[in-house]
Amino acid sequence: MAVRTVVLAGGGTGGHVYPALSVGDAVRDRGHRVLYYGDPDRLEGRVVEPRGYTLRPVRAVGYPRSGVLGRIRFALALVGATLRSARWLRKDGADVVLGVGGYVSAPTVLAAWLLGIPRIIHEANVAPGLANRLCARVASRILLTYEATAHRLPGRAPRETVGCPVNPKVLEGDRASARTRYGLSPDRPVLLVVGGSLGAARLNDLALAAARLPGRTFQVLHIAGPRYFADVRAALDPVPEGVVLVDYEHRMADAYAAADLVVCRAGSSTLAEVTLLGRPTVLVPSPNVTDNHQEANARGLEAAGAALVMVERDLEPAQALDRISSLLNDASTLEAMGRAARALGRGDTADHIADIVLAEAGEPAPRSPT
Repeated sequence: MAVRTVVLAGGGTGGHVYPALSVGDAVRDRGHRVLYYGDPDRLEGRVVEPRGYTLRPVRAVGYPRSGVLGRIRFALALVGATLRSARWLRKDGADVVLGVGGYVSAPTVLAAWLLGIPRIIHEANVAPGLANRLCARVASRILLTYEATAHRLPGRAPRETVGCPVNPKVLEGDRASARTRYGLSPDRPVLLVVGGSLGAARLNDLALAAARLPGRTFQVLHIAGPRYFADVRAALDPVPEGVVLVDYEHRMADAYAAADLVVCRAGSSTLAEVTLLGRPTVLVPSPNVTDNHQEANARGLEAAGAALVMVERDLEPAQALDRISSLLNDASTLEAMGRAARALGRGDTADHIADIVLAEAGEPAPRSPT
């Protein structure tokens, strides 16, 4: 078997980085070489190398929303980043590029196009981001999480709905050992509040209100995010009984395993994890995303009975906590939500995308068993 060199490109948030790494793991497990092209000053700079991958530095080039001078600077910066990416691709002998979105993906995908290297893009959300809308014009193949995205991307590349890749290690959490690790009681319900890889101020406010709730009958596991942790820790000092505060969690399998109910954003990566695990959720979609795509993501889970959606602009902590408390005291409803979530989960997406990526790189398809 010839060893192929696969380049993953993209980042900035966990919704881009972690699905890419899940595919990278599936490719690497088959004996191929995987490199990551991303911005060392963003999330990928913290998490890629600890996962055992080489990170090639490519700076993110953000598109200005207005101003002629800003757009000229953007164009010049994009050309420079694309040429630098092309030099890396030639040096690394790349066989294929998988772009997963985020501004930093564009230079590498465009460089692959200039060099004639196969290039695939994966769009995680219903409404595609600007980088993928640009890269779709030069892509060899387009992979989607949601069927509804197909008509929103330009270009003539064939497209396929595959879902959002999830690291199967998220299934490895054990409820008893996870609760022991966090110092949580095995007998009381646990509310997990997590705002994604970067944290979320409004979710932190909700978690603080939950921690301070008089007569609280449930425990709180609060992953505040590195940006907010110090302020949240100061606001909560001293930390009440039955509350655990974490800045960033590298072992999300433990956090999910400990939880009876999850309060989180509605990015596709998070939704792919909670549905695979069958976790009931309260979803608070981020309003700071393209075309409000997180609410579109969330409403699909709500319609299936797997989640409760709370829109951030209407969120009142006291009212939200009344509903959350009621859910945590209603085991039958939580169980039904969990079943509905599990019915939506897909655990084979990373392997399927790995098949597609390696086929584009020239790897023969595996033989069917006889």
